[in-house]
Amino acid sequence: MNKTLTIAQWELRRGLKSKAFIVSIFMPFVVLLISIIPSVLAFSGDIEAKDVGIIDQGNGIYTEVAEHLNEQFQSDSGKAIYTFQEYQTTSENHDTLINTLVQDNIAGIVIVIQPDFMNNAEINIYHNNNVGLEEISKLKGAIRQYSMEKRIVALGLTKEDMDYVLERPEVTVYEIGDSGDAVKSNLIVRYGVPGVFLWLLVMGIVMSSSMLISGVIEERSNRILEIMMSSIKPNQLMMGKILGIGMLGVIQITIYLVIILIFSLYGGAMLNIDLSPGDVFTPNILWYFLYFIMGYFMYAALYVSLGSLFDNEREAQQSVGYLSLFAVLPIMLIQPIMMNPGTPLTGILSFIPLTTPFMMILKIGMLSAPLWEILLMMLYLIAWIAVISWAGSKIFRTTLLMYGKRATLKEIFQWIRA
Repeated sequence: MNKTLTIAQWELRRGLKSKAFIVSIFMPFVVLLISIIPSVLAFSGDIEAKDVGIIDQGNGIYTEVAEHLNEQFQSDSGKAIYTFQEYQTTSENHDTLINTLVQDNIAGIVIVIQPDFMNNAEINIYHNNNVGLEEISKLKGAIRQYSMEKRIVALGLTKEDMDYVLERPEVTVYEIGDSGDAVKSNLIVRYGVPGVFLWLLVMGIVMSSSMLISGVIEERSNRILEIMMSSIKPNQLMMGKILGIGMLGVIQITIYLVIILIFSLYGGAMLNIDLSPGDVFTPNILWYFLYFIMGYFMYAALYVSLGSLFDNEREAQQSVGYLSLFAVLPIMLIQPIMMNPGTPLTGILSFIPLTTPFMMILKIGMLSAPLWEILLMMLYLIAWIAVISWAGSKIFRTTLLMYGKRATLKEIFQWIRA
């Protein structure tokens, strides 16, 4: 046992000094920011000023539409963004005029108000390639609002009546759990927090995989393992490695929790969302922590076993890629799972050992999994970690000093059964 702990301490110290481990800590947040910031910037940018042509086909509402859109589209200083110009067309030159206005940049947008607008509320919008999706969406919404207001006035209602009809109700959502108590539902807590832990576990495993594999391969190529084998048993060596690497996972998730705590303290105000440490650090945080650690331990055992099968990293990386697909799978399926957390897919993936830790994190947060299921799946996962470690130790023992020959799948099963 002392020798196993010695190997674990050595593996832990080596991992903490590794640049790959430091990168793996911060890379999930860097990737998350890289994926979020462009979207935020794209939908928060100012709409550029441009000329807009309006073709009103016999409705007599050009002035009203232009004034309404000027009220809806203004710069930060309160100035109108659009400069409107009315155009008249005939059936012969209608399409030609629109193409000329847009292609010659006379108007960046052309709005065609179809005949009998009050009854069919039909409008066509033509634009050049400098107009983005957000601008078109806002423009459609503004025209839809004008049409609604126009119809309400036509019915003889006042502005107060219109405001009364259009007033949106304030809806508060409550969730009733197994205890029977109604608790105000917080979508950030229910979906966001387990989603973040899922993302951190996936990225932690994927980013650490090359470090774990390369460590074993480097020790084999430098014949360090041969020296170790003179004073320690193969199973002790492997368990020490798994324990040391698992402790790296504990340190990793602890750092993640500190970062999440800081974000929960200050991020809510920065992003203008209702978020506090009490929302994030619920009792479920303990289960997220434990499943993170168990998932990390399981993949550490797999990667250590896998690393002992290869003599160089190039050959190992292909197999690592196949194994990492299981870790990435929950991320690929997270949208349909969030849309319907109770889908049978969630239950099926929960019983596949390589996806169990990920899916249980989601089930605990989104489905409020009962305590008996949480504990039962923990025992299930621990049993699989033991089986993988036991099988891995047999592979590790056989391949440790084997060079120049790639093991076949048949041979691997023979070593496990031996």
